[in-house]
Amino acid sequence: MDDGQELDAAELEHIIGFTGQDTNVMLYGIGHVVVLADQTDPHKQDLLRGHDNDITSVTFSPTGRLLASGQRESIHRDGEQIVVWEYESRKPVYRLSGVTGTVTALKFSDDDRFLAAIGEGNMNGNDFAIWDMQNGSVAQYVKCPKAATAMCWGVPTVADNARRVKTPKYSLYTFHTVKVHAHYLEYDIRTMHYGLRTELLKFPSAGLARTYHDCSLSPTNGELIAGTSVGELVVFNCESLVYRAALPISTNGVLSLCSCGEYIFVGSGDGKLKKLQGNDQYWSVVGEVQLHGRVTSIVPVESSGELVVGTDTAKMYSIGCDDLSMRVMQQSNVAPINGVAFGLRSDHFATVSQDGILRVFDLSDYTVLGFTRGACAATCLCWTPEDLILTGWEDGAMRIFTATNCEPKGQIPKCHRGKVTCIAVGPEFYFTAGDDGAMRVWNRRNFEFVGQYTEHNKPITGLLVDNIHAHLVHSCSIDRAVVTYDLKTTRRSNYKMHRDGAFTGLAQRLDSEQELLTSTTDGLVLSWDCDVQLPVMALDCGRKMKFNCIAISASGQFVAVGCEDLCVRIWDILVRLLASASPSAPDVARQAMEIVAVCRGHSGTITQLAWSPDEKQLESADSAAAGGSCDAGDDDDNAASANSPDSPPPAIAPPALSQPVTVSLAPAPVPAPAPAPVSDSAPALPAPAPEPASPAPAPAPAAPDPAPSPAPAPPLTCFHLSARRSNISLCRCAILGIWGYEGDDNGSRVGKRTRL
Repeated sequence: MDDGQELDAAELEHIIGFTGQDTNVMLYGIGHVVVLADQTDPHKQDLLRGHDNDITSVTFSPTGRLLASGQRESIHRDGEQIVVWEYESRKPVYRLSGVTGTVTALKFSDDDRFLAAIGEGNMNGNDFAIWDMQNGSVAQYVKCPKAATAMCWGVPTVADNARRVKTPKYSLYTFHTVKVHAHYLEYDIRTMHYGLRTELLKFPSAGLARTYHDCSLSPTNGELIAGTSVGELVVFNCESLVYRAALPISTNGVLSLCSCGEYIFVGSGDGKLKKLQGNDQYWSVVGEVQLHGRVTSIVPVESSGELVVGTDTAKMYSIGCDDLSMRVMQQSNVAPINGVAFGLRSDHFATVSQDGILRVFDLSDYTVLGFTRGACAATCLCWTPEDLILTGWEDGAMRIFTATNCEPKGQIPKCHRGKVTCIAVGPEFYFTAGDDGAMRVWNRRNFEFVGQYTEHNKPITGLLVDNIHAHLVHSCSIDRAVVTYDLKTTRRSNYKMHRDGAFTGLAQRLDSEQELLTSTTDGLVLSWDCDVQLPVMALDCGRKMKFNCIAISASGQFVAVGCEDLCVRIWDILVRLLASASPSAPDVARQAMEIVAVCRGHSGTITQLAWSPDEKQLESADSAAAGGSCDAGDDDDNAASANSPDSPPPAIAPPALSQPVTVSLAPAPVPAPAPAPVSDSAPALPAPAPEPASPAPAPAPAAPDPAPSPAPAPPLTCFHLSARRSNISLCRCAILGIWGYEGDDNGSRVGKRTRL
């Protein structure tokens, strides 16, 4: 099919992540997408798509009428790096190019007339440009011999009071390693446009070589304040353009600062937010608060007397300006997400990430219910009916936590040589698979090793227990083999090979003949019948690309696949009975096999997919620490329709930029059933296979691993708040997306099917 065709089937409901400006709406960049999120309604998000690379800087204009977003260097030669959006319509106004490399800073002038941006440049310096927002043209372009790292606008003044027509005069300050420049934009009546005049700020004769991270005007409006990498607050006089003082404030650098009322708030690399009061050479610390992670962004919300503060651990805080009272507004993943799973409830799901963190989210408000950190990278997870979360780890261990508060319940150290790649749960046993190609069986009651199978010679990428026969376990691997193990006969019962590509994921149909479904590196979804050696059906999307993962919905109607082009594609595969034209003729079975959705929103390789039990939402995660969620219905009728084999397939619509992307109803919690009894009469298992080379697992619950120091993470580069609107603009590092869809009249879609 043509992916350019709009499919009204799946919409991106929510992105969980971070970067700050308006009291109610947050503006932040996640991957290639700009997100406008309402703080008062966690389900309300607008997604602005207009970039072809990761977003690095965002800002609101002071009036709140415009917002701007900048990205890394475009993948196209003549690509625009900056997009200016109109807030009310959520539509792009200008697409701007003119700076070299990644956009590192964006700032509007106080009256919204000009937008300034700094480009990353190269070893020989960088450049900055100023655009006129009346027509989108470049007003000035400056090539800097020394890299500019921070900038801020001064207060506009009247250029000449003697003239009948008063024209404003703008000042812009840029900070370089050894110099600070004051640029003045003045209207030239002779040339009929604004000209730029630049002056140097005066330093002591010995000079002052510093790397400046952020800058702001002081509350007195006569001083310019900047934070440096050595933890100093540097003060300049704006009128005389003279250096006044360098005051040591913190350790590990001053990374962010802002003025609010009569105070200056400083965020540092040691995680402290400090409140300062004073002027010129005399400043005192009147309060401070310790946060988690380096404080990379501070934005005042003057209407509520609060600050919105972001850290490089993907946490966003609301802090009172008066008493520095603190509450966590949002937290999310920073490192790549390696696994995502639902339990029996459709409003709770869990993720594990490369930095060793397990998080449990509540979809009703997207808050984190539980959190724990391990000693190494977490690689996979599985949510059991007893509300336990089984997690696999890079050190080869499987650790078990409660789903309510992530408390440790036990562990099996050294399950595999190398990392654990997959976990499955049966009525009597836990099953694990690893990089070593082995599938091992563990007793659910005491975590004892029972047996192992070593049919694969490369890492296993998919593992599941058969839907009908609990004694059958299926696995697939990048060695291009699909294997079925029979626990009763203690041996392999089925073996399939695919010559053209490796397997990346495994699922099983709930209708038809309960065939296995595999995603492959050659861009196919293959269906395998136990009685046929070759695939009985193959799906593709009409384009040559790798399929990275696969998941099937709870009713078996939809199959979602994470594709190499950073899209999630959803097929309708349910077999339906169509009424015959003749009353005497039997009904005809029809298999849809249609692509009903192409979901866009990721900026990294999609690694995991998970459907909610009520089939209303699909969670997706990627290697860029991003994830998305889809809403699959707005009411009970749609939910029933989605689960009914006789009803048309639900339609999934891409979000309109001019409207809120999603408003999904929080699904009613499904009470967890009582734990299934574990029978003493277990089916026959593999004959006590040789014990794994690793030490025997510990049956007793183990103490939690000591929490290591947080792994280095990319900083949340910026966020910004509008003085007029309730918005926060942010740039975010980790994404978790949620996709959704709702039904239409006939469910007709155009798809492509290939049968082998």
